Amino acid sequence: MNPERDVGNIPSDGTTLHLREEELVAIKEMRHVGDVQIRTVVEDVPHELQVEAFHEEVEVRHVPVNRVVTEREQPRHEGETLIVPVYEEEVVVTKRLVLREELQIRRIPASETRVFEQTLKRERLDIQDVDQTGLVHERYPEGEDGEAATSSGETHESFLENLKRKVMQP
Repeated sequence: MNPERDVGNIPSDGTTLHLREEELVAIKEMRHVGDVQIRTVVEDVPHELQVEAFHEEVEVRHVPVNRVVTEREQPRHEGETLIVPVYEEEVVVTKRLVLREELQIRRIPASETRVFEQTLKRERLDIQDVDQTGLVHERYPEGEDGEAATSSGETHESFLENLKRKVMQP
């Protein structure tokens, strides 16, 4: 049969022909394959913190003066040193004011490093594949090569592993 000459069933008045075609459609269904149990575990983690504490020490030097004065002097500064006059009255035939000594006070900066040790608590997830389906994989932090690895060495990340990673981030 020649398709160019066979015009037997085609109407001559310009009627539209409808062409049909079959399609393949995939349907997905969710099904329960197993359960996962997730819990938090509190563990004690030793932690050490070094803190440098600044403090000042005071040096008081007694300097004998033993000079007779007529009036009291106020404390004064000479550079970084505070000088505080110390007076006493001596009983003589006449009473006179004698500058007995001066206290020279200066600040000496010092620092020390102190170590504080304390046990801190940290939570971690314990994930169990209750039905042992083999569909649960734990993912551990990135190694030296920059790629995250699972307990079986795989590098894909499931929904649960992604959830665990997000929960464990600070």
